Amino acid sequence: MRMQEWNGTMVGIGRCCLGMIAGALMTLPAMAAQDEAAQKGATRDGAVIRLAQEPGREIGVACRYLDLNERPAPPEATLLCDAAADLVVRKLSGQGRSVVRLGLRTVAADAEPAEDRPPIVDGPILLVVLEGRQDWNGTGRPRLLLRARPVRDNAAAPSVGLPPVVIELGGEGWQAAADRALERVVGFALRDG
Repeated sequence: MRMQEWNGTMVGIGRCCLGMIAGALMTLPAMAAQDEAAQKGATRDGAVIRLAQEPGREIGVACRYLDLNERPAPPEATLLCDAAADLVVRKLSGQGRSVVRLGLRTVAADAEPAEDRPPIVDGPILLVVLEGRQDWNGTGRPRLLLRARPVRDNAAAPSVGLPPVVIELGGEGWQAAADRALERVVGFALRDG
């Protein structure tokens, strides 16, 4: 290939790449709008519990632990489940509703979030999912991915609008960090308005 042909080919490739980059940059505002719409959609499509709009006198809190490697739930998972229920109790104080604590259960990774026999709760259930993960950064401490989503009529709403939050167990200050993560996740899924 002669130098002139090679330069022409490189210019063509450069223009193509610039076009692709420009196209990708042009889609960023649209992607941000989609993300914002997903968050708004989360509130419209039942992906959050709006206390002022929910029927019933109770809110159930159920926790599910799953691990792709089928490891048992760490003891901290029970503590986090209890802390999530306590947080919901605080959010409901003065609203004339009560919390039904449904406890922690280990489930298979491919299991549906719906219950075999749904508990009797006069209102929606907040499903707190704790997913066990291997140590990613070599600290030797296990991690959990935390998400929360409503369950109504034995069907879990999609988990949209807030990505899972990572909790590193063990280490100094892990409980305070876990409490902040719970506040964020439960606060997103359970709203006053």
